[in-house]
This record gives sequence, structure tokens and C-alpha cells, in this order.
Amino acid sequence: MENLQIRIKRPPASPADLELVAAPRPLLTNGSFLARALWLALDPFRCAANGTSPELPRAGDVVPARGVAQVIESRHDVFEVGSLVELDCGLQQLCVSDGRHARLLHPGQTPVSTALGVLGAPGMAAYFGLLHLGRLRRGDVVLVSAAANAAGAMAGQVAMLKGARAIGIAGTREKCDWVMRHARFSACINHGADNLHARLKQLAPRGIDIFFDNTGGELPEAVVSGGHLAAGARLVQNSIAPHEAQALLSRGGYHPGANGVEVLRLRLHDYEHRRGEFLREAIAWHGAGRIASKEHVVDGLANAPAHLLLAMQGGNFGRPLVRV
Repeated sequence: MENLQIRIKRPPASPADLELVAAPRPLLTNGSFLARALWLALDPFRCAANGTSPELPRAGDVVPARGVAQVIESRHDVFEVGSLVELDCGLQQLCVSDGRHARLLHPGQTPVSTALGVLGAPGMAAYFGLLHLGRLRRGDVVLVSAAANAAGAMAGQVAMLKGARAIGIAGTREKCDWVMRHARFSACINHGADNLHARLKQLAPRGIDIFFDNTGGELPEAVVSGGHLAAGARLVQNSIAPHEAQALLSRGGYHPGANGVEVLRLRLHDYEHRRGEFLREAIAWHGAGRIASKEHVVDGLANAPAHLLLAMQGGNFGRPLVRV
């Protein structure tokens, strides 16, 4: 049985920089299991530059991806044949794992694709980014960039459920309509058409208490330099390339000790021991219809490169997934 994979030819700027290859079926060793991918999530990633940064993928590697898979062969004590697992699989049909960074799906993670979205890492980032790192308080004004993606939508909905007010930023009118109608934010700014500064002054005249940033780049720069943060504001960074905190604040006229503004880098692994706490509350919300989620799905690995590049350029609408 062949194992179809998407490998990196060069740092991706177009779908042609990724290639579909047929590899041999992976070999199983004692203490490991073999799983067949069902769903794979497409997340932006960075490649190692000139062979440095050994923790980053490089040319020839399988594209990194978190997946939901079914165990089809096992020599592991915990992960039995037939089990549904969430694991670091990569963009491929078959993967072998020794169980590290793998977990059995919770029965409440239904449909199973939610384990990669609102009931998975993006939802968990929003939950702990707001409630623990950002210290959300009832009545806070929360600004969320990329509000139609999985983490952004979850962040705004958690804020509203906890008695705060959520303002989203999205790139199109269609995305803003979904954020308002389905995720039920208080407001949404269309970054492609609206005047960001004028809308923020109108919607948050006293300033933003928490800015949950999913984008990095120009948007947080504009919000901070425009003076839209309230005294004591918390900027929670959930982006792949975060700003250097002090330089960002200085450019916006915020200085240590004077405004009490904090830039907080979200590191999800810091909350892994509290995953059960997140799942209990999030599964209850989702089951009761209080959390909306949107998925952007393509079928088959052959369609993954174009879909990944679309997501890396911000063109997706919902959680980008491949149904294998």
C-alpha cells in the first residue's frame, strides 16, 4: 500500500512549491501505531532558512499538519486498532506515532473534524488566551482579528459568553456577515472596505481592553499605533510571527509603567495540562448550539497545496481542512 504525501520542494509561495509523492507504507516498530488520516488541518508554517533551525521543516520534508486519524495497526499499549486519535501526522495518508503528542478523541468531539478546530487547538488557544492569559473580565471590550477563522470566531464567542463585548475584524463583507449572524459578535469591521480607525473610535470610544490578534503584521501595528488600546489593555498574540513587544508598544506611544499595557505571547503547550477544563466547557457550549464554527473543506491530498497557499494568504473562509 502506497502512502501519498505532500512534501516541501522550497519555502511555499505557490502550490508548485509543494509536491504530491507516493512513498512506501510506513514501517511499524514496537511501542508505536500506524494510523490512516481522516482529516488534516492546514496551518501556516515557516521553513528553516539555509539549513538552520533544526526544529523547522525544510525542503524534502512532509508538510507539517495536525490530523484526526484511525489506528489500523498497533503495537502500543494505549492506542488500539480502531481508535480515533488526534496527532501530528503531516500531510499524508498514513503516519506512524509512538504516542507522544497524540491523544484519543473525546466522545464529545463530534463531528470529529471539530477536534482540529473549535474543539481543538484553535478553540483552546482562544479559551486560554482570553480567560487565563488575557484575564477577561465581564464588560471588557475585546477586539479580535481574523474573526472568521477558528481561533478568532471562538475568541469572540467566549468573550460574549463570559459577559464581555466582542468586535471582530475580517477581510470581506461575507466574513463579517457570518461573524455577526452566526458567531454573534457585537460588531465586525470589514478591513477591506471600512476605515479601521474611524470604526474603532465609533465602536470602542474608551479603547480596547483585550486585543486577540491572529494575524501579526500590519493590522496590530495599525491598532496599536492608532492609540486604540485602553489603559491596562492586554494584547494577546496568537500569530505565527509575533511582533517584538516593546518596539510595538513604543511605536504606539505606550511606555512601561505609564499605561499598564501588556503584550502577551500565547504558548498553547503551557495549557496542555488544563485541556480537560477547556473540553468540559467548550463541548457543553458546542452541544447546546452556543458556539458556531465554519469549516473550509477540500477533498483529497491532491487539492491540499492550493488550499494551504490560500490559507497562508488569508483567503480561506473558516477552518481550512482536507478530508482524506
